[in-house]
Amino acid sequence: MSKTYHFMAGLPRAGSTLLKSILNQNPEIHTEPVSPILELMYYTDEYFTTSEQYLAYPKPKSAYNLVSKVIDNFYFDTEEPVVIDHCRAWSNNIERIKTYITPNPKIICPVRDVADILTSFISMIHRNKDQVSFIDEHLIEKGYSTTDDNRCHYLMSKEGIVEQALWAQSQAFIRGDQKHLLMVEYDDLMNSPQETMNRIYEFLEMDAYQHNFNHIDNTHRETEYQWNLKDMHQVRSKLSKRSKKPEDVLSEEVLNKYKNLEYWKYSNHRYF
Repeated sequence: MSKTYHFMAGLPRAGSTLLKSILNQNPEIHTEPVSPILELMYYTDEYFTTSEQYLAYPKPKSAYNLVSKVIDNFYFDTEEPVVIDHCRAWSNNIERIKTYITPNPKIICPVRDVADILTSFISMIHRNKDQVSFIDEHLIEKGYSTTDDNRCHYLMSKEGIVEQALWAQSQAFIRGDQKHLLMVEYDDLMNSPQETMNRIYEFLEMDAYQHNFNHIDNTHRETEYQWNLKDMHQVRSKLSKRSKKPEDVLSEEVLNKYKNLEYWKYSNHRYF
């Protein structure tokens, strides 16, 4: 049975795991942890442009068929007719989606103010003092002290996952491809969940589904061993917001340095 493929990108600590857990309540939809599909497509594509063996006797149609079937093969055992594949780099690979998967990409992008994202990371590190997080591992390896400010600066560096996600998503805006993106604010999901879900279904051109926000289950939870933050993908069974205020967690330096970067909502943003 042929499937309809949609995509999820967005920012870390912006509710993507929660949103996927809610979407999976719909029997028509399947979504799961971040997948390797985009990387598989990218590196297979790259092989066909650099391999001496292939270039000696190129078969473009065969090459195209291999790359375009990656997603079907990955989800071969999925019964649901609609699949939402998650990778934060999809927003920077819209042409790849158009070439190999669908001519009309629809990418759901959970987003959140940068200060709130940094606050979430720092709060999570504080909760997991028995672990050395991937953030602290990097700082220690580079010889930096594991202060909260340094943690934030690393997350917002070119090597940090917050900056990498911000950059990948920004490319769609720079190229004028934001029509393929639906920005889903974390606060909207928390404060107006069904209205937010209805907006998502409208974007996906699907019938709305009545979700249960008092019984949420992360049925496809990924492991946290690579992050060393054991509650990184924990989802509470009942929708509720318990976030700390950035001004109670972050320093003035961090708050000032990373303010007004939300290019998807402010015309006078400082990001690009």
